[in-house]
Amino acid sequence: MTLINEHNLGAWKALNPQDKRLQGLILTDLLKNVDETSVDFSSLTFEGRTDGLLGDGLDCAESIGFVVFDCVCLFLGAATLRASATAEVAEDIAKAAEPVVNQLTQYIRTIGDASSSTYDVAYAVFKVISTIYSGGALGAVMGVFLTSLTWYNAILYGMTAVGTIMAALATDGAAEIGIIVVEIATAGFLVSDSVACSKACNY
Repeated sequence: MTLINEHNLGAWKALNPQDKRLQGLILTDLLKNVDETSVDFSSLTFEGRTDGLLGDGLDCAESIGFVVFDCVCLFLGAATLRASATAEVAEDIAKAAEPVVNQLTQYIRTIGDASSSTYDVAYAVFKVISTIYSGGALGAVMGVFLTSLTWYNAILYGMTAVGTIMAALATDGAAEIGIIVVEIATAGFLVSDSVACSKACNY
């Protein structure tokens, strides 16, 4: 079932009430300006990365931003996007997630805990995203992801992301958690980022 529909456009609008241009957009006008078959989160990139993957030296906020970034990547099937993330992007993500950041601590601990099972980690990723969504921070977080896109394409990707997340939440996330379990096998950055975050934030 396509995620490009009035319901998901309305959900994206609700997450971005400050965007007056978006509030006036109707689905038919959006579809005139985008290729709805081209949504591919794995194709998104950030330019300007010169450092390696997350290591020592980042502050608590930046390290939280990287973990949130990791979780969104895994949730949306965009693990390749992680390689282009910069410390600046991580800092922006952390600011966007600030309203719920204290609620994320327990999940970051679980992800970085060597005794956690793959399912435990996948469930924690799901809870990070669901907490960001329920806390009203998803629009701001996704806005950071979509800064490299044109206005119309950013809306296309945004409503697709929120549709994916709402669909997963409606079913308690069972299917999505299964997908994340598979993704984690090739996403070592998530655990290493979470361990570094726990150290930086003294969790």
